[in-house]
Amino acid sequence: MKIFLYLVLSFSLLFSASVESKIKQNKKQLKSKKIQYNKMDKELSEVAKKINIAKKEQKKLAIKLSKLATNIQNNEVVYKRLQNEDKKYSTALANLSTDIDKNQKRFLDLVAKNFSLALALEELKQPTKDSVMMKEAYKLYAEKNSKEIEKLKVDISKLESKKETLKLKKSNIKKAISRYELERKEYKSKKNKQDVLVKNLARDKAIYKKRFNKIKASRKSLERKLAKLKIIKRSNDKERKARVVAQRTNASRPKTPKSVSSTPARAVNYSGGKANSPLRGARLIKKFGTYIDPIYKFKIFNKSITLKAPHAGSKVRSVLAGKVVFAENSGGMLGKVVIVEHANDIHTIYAKLSRLAPGIHVGKRLSAGTIIGKVDKSLMFEVTKNNKHMNPLKLIRL
Repeated sequence: MKIFLYLVLSFSLLFSASVESKIKQNKKQLKSKKIQYNKMDKELSEVAKKINIAKKEQKKLAIKLSKLATNIQNNEVVYKRLQNEDKKYSTALANLSTDIDKNQKRFLDLVAKNFSLALALEELKQPTKDSVMMKEAYKLYAEKNSKEIEKLKVDISKLESKKETLKLKKSNIKKAISRYELERKEYKSKKNKQDVLVKNLARDKAIYKKRFNKIKASRKSLERKLAKLKIIKRSNDKERKARVVAQRTNASRPKTPKSVSSTPARAVNYSGGKANSPLRGARLIKKFGTYIDPIYKFKIFNKSITLKAPHAGSKVRSVLAGKVVFAENSGGMLGKVVIVEHANDIHTIYAKLSRLAPGIHVGKRLSAGTIIGKVDKSLMFEVTKNNKHMNPLKLIRL
């Protein structure tokens, strides 16, 4: 009998140790998931901002590149025209130079051939009638030829002046084209970087979508729990279909709607007195009501508010006296969740709790201000009345 009791005791101790080990392992896994979720929560909004900034910057660069391309094209047209004019004037200058050379050669040949004898006789002081006539003819021809040569020189001078002007213009155009080319190269480099950034951010957008879907799944899970506890009424099929159609319509619109309703028909009003905040010293970071998703641009109805914790491990308190009707880990992005039932058919929901306070369990009676748990980053606080959601800020003061 003693041996049997010893075996039972040993087995109990081993089983207890195994359970304790599993509890510790689960706690470790939950802590790891909580850190991961908190990190993703912060990264989500950062990714959304980066995607929008990168797209705007890419659009600006595309406009600048288009303007630069137009400027370069215009300058290239001017540059080609000046090149053609320069070629034309260079040809004209070359032709004039050839004409001058021909006239000078013709003059020299004429002198050598027809006037050599007259010049020789003139040198010997023995002029003849023919030599005198040839000498006079020579003078007339030399004068005419000299005038033609001077005219050619003036034409050459004008053309050379035009050529210098063209060279200067061409040089300026070259500089302008070079400057635009450098700018275009710089902007192309920036645009390529932006393209890479947008490509990388597209990958981050997939992370965003995955994160968004996880939050959506957690939200649906909580909705099912609330409906099961008869805290809210499930929307009928017609209402659900209408919301899906509305969301698809808004998602297909290119522009953000000018205004959105912050208190739709399904939210109930409340005119009673206000209670203290469930998270003292907290800051409101997400409001109740409709908002536009920063990436997908469709309307989302937020049925809760999110309060930023002043520090890690901040205490969460029940805002009113009541009874705990739900207290467990939701298993999703909402972390540990506590739901408290109050008078006048009011329920308060506390989500994203990092831990529950000792003694918090279903059936536990609470007074206003009782600590129900702690949060490390933020608290999601939700309120229902008469089975409908209401703006929590109508119930509490911050």
